Amino acid sequence: MFMVAYVKLSSHEGNMTAGTDEKTIDGFSEELVDEIINELRMERYYPKAVRRTYIPKKDGRQRPLGIPSFRDKLVQEVIRTILEAIYEPTFLESSHGYRPKRSCHTSLCQVKKGMGTSWVIEGDIKGFFD
Repeated sequence: MFMVAYVKLSSHEGNMTAGTDEKTIDGFSEELVDEIINELRMERYYPKAVRRTYIPKKDGRQRPLGIPSFRDKLVQEVIRTILEAIYEPTFLESSHGYRPKRSCHTSLCQVKKGMGTSWVIEGDIKGFFD
């Protein structure tokens, strides 16, 4: 699973961005995977602090962005894969948020096709992820 996670992460733009430990995807090896698995087994794995940077927005403000270490990205991807395999089959067909091959566009298409909805609420909580 770690090898599959590596392949998925390696295709992402920004995969060479270092976290707080200054390591990137270049440091990937079977030894790293063995080390992480051993730490997880022994319950000694602890994620590192996330590096905070700010991305400029069109309106001139800045959006905060957290950059985890590569090790943490790798573990997160493995856990995401496991949880997706467990929960994805139980989600309703009408659920679109943060799911594979689904987006706000697929949701809008489903509403347009007519799902018996008489009203829709859209909202945004300012600074939710801050």
